[in-house]
Amino acid sequence: PFLVMSHGLPAPVRRFGLFVLLLVLVGFSLNPGVVQAQEARQITFNEAIRLALEKNITLKQSAIAVEQRSIAVSQRRAAFLPDLSVSSRANRNFGRVVDPNDFTVSNESVDFLDADIGSSINVFNGFSDVASFKEAKLQYEASDLTYERSRQTVVFTVMSNFLDLIEQQEQIRIQEENLEAQQQLLLQIDEFVNVGARPISDLYQQQAAAANAELNLLNAQRAYQLSEANLIQTLQLDPFVQYAFVAPSVEEANLSIEEYALPNLLQTAFQNRSDLQAQEFNIRAAQQGIRAARASYWPTVGFRASYGSEWASSRDGSLFNQFDARRGGGLGFSISVPLFDRFGTRNNTQLAQVQFNNARLELDNIQQNIAVQVRQAYLDYETTEKSLEVAQKQVRAAELALEASQERYNVGAATFVELSQSRADFVQAAGDLVRAQYNLVFQEKLIEYYLGVLDPSKPLFE
Repeated sequence: PFLVMSHGLPAPVRRFGLFVLLLVLVGFSLNPGVVQAQEARQITFNEAIRLALEKNITLKQSAIAVEQRSIAVSQRRAAFLPDLSVSSRANRNFGRVVDPNDFTVSNESVDFLDADIGSSINVFNGFSDVASFKEAKLQYEASDLTYERSRQTVVFTVMSNFLDLIEQQEQIRIQEENLEAQQQLLLQIDEFVNVGARPISDLYQQQAAAANAELNLLNAQRAYQLSEANLIQTLQLDPFVQYAFVAPSVEEANLSIEEYALPNLLQTAFQNRSDLQAQEFNIRAAQQGIRAARASYWPTVGFRASYGSEWASSRDGSLFNQFDARRGGGLGFSISVPLFDRFGTRNNTQLAQVQFNNARLELDNIQQNIAVQVRQAYLDYETTEKSLEVAQKQVRAAELALEASQERYNVGAATFVELSQSRADFVQAAGDLVRAQYNLVFQEKLIEYYLGVLDPSKPLFE
C-alpha cells in the first residue's frame, strides 16, 4: 500500500518513507506486544480454589501453628528419655599445691585433666511429664482441626467471590440483550415516525430509553470490574496481569431443590464442625494443664549414672596409665521435696483452672453460634427456594406481557409508556431470576459450610 500511495512522489521522499516503514516493521517484530494485546490468563473455579489454598496468608499461618504443635509434641515425648553427656575439664594450679599421694607441698604448677560421661533420667515428678505430653498432643489435634476449618473458610470465601463475579457476568449479558432490544426498537420507532404512524415524542423517549440501557450496561460492567478486583485480591494475584475467570453458566448448574430438616442439620453440624471439635480438644488439653501445674506439689525423684577418670602432671605415670588406674563411676538417686515455692504452684494451678473455665465458655459460645448459623442458613435457603419459584413465574409473565405490548404497540393499540414499562418489567424479572438462581447455589454451599461438610475439592457445579 505504501508503494501505491507514494506513486508520483519524488524518489528521495519515497526512499525515506520506505526506510521509516522498515524501521517500524522491525520494531513490531522485536516487540510483538505492541501489535498484540496481552492474552488474558484463564482461571477456572477449581484453579481459583487451588490458588487460594496455596497463597492465603491466614491458611499459611494456621499450617505453621500445626507444625509448631507437632514440634511441641516431639519435645514433650523426648522428656521421657534419659540424657547423655560427656564432659572434660583441664586446668593448671599455681602456688602451693598439695600432692594427694604423699601430701607434700610444692610451689610448682600442676596440670590436671579429667573426663566424665554421665546420664540422668527422671524417675518421678508427680506425672508432670505425662500430663504435659498429653496436653501437647491434644493441642496438636486441636490445631490440626483448626487448620481444616481454615481451609473450608478459604474455599467458602473464594466461592462467594466467584459466585458474585459470575452473577455480574450474567447481569452484563442481560443488559447487553436489553440494549440491543432497545436499539432495535429505536430503529422501528424511527421508521414509524418517518411515515407518520407515531409522534416524534415516542422517538425522543425511545432515544432516552436506549441511552438509559447503555448506562445500565456500563454500571453492570463497572460492578463486574469491582467484583473481579475483589477476587484478584482474595487470590492474591498479580494486579498487572489480565485475567479471565471462567465458570459454568447458571443454565449448566444443577439447581435441584434440597429437602432439609432443621433438627438433622443441627445434629450434623455438631458432629462435623471441626472448630467445635478443636475446642473440645482444647478443653481436654486445659485439663491436662491443670494436672501438670499440680504436679509441682509432689516430690521429684531422679537417677544418675556417671563414669570417668583423671590425670595430674604431679603424679607418676603417663596419661593413659593414670586414666586406666584412676577410672571409676557411680550410681545415685536424688529426691527433692517442695516445702515452699513462694506460692508458685498454687498460682500456676489457679491460672490453669482459669484457662480451663475460659475454654469451656468458648465451647458454649461456639455451640450457640453454630445453632444460630445453621438455623439462619436453613431459613435463608427456604426463602431463596420460594424466591426462585416466584422469579420464574415473573419472567414467564413479563415475557408474555412484553410480547403482547409489542404487538399492541405495533398496531397502535398501546402507548410507548406501556411498552417501555413492559420491557423494564421484563429486564427486572430476568435479573431477579439470575440472582435467585445463584443465590440458591450459594445458600446450598453456605449450609454445607455451616455444617462443616464443605469439601474443598468438590466442584462448584455438578
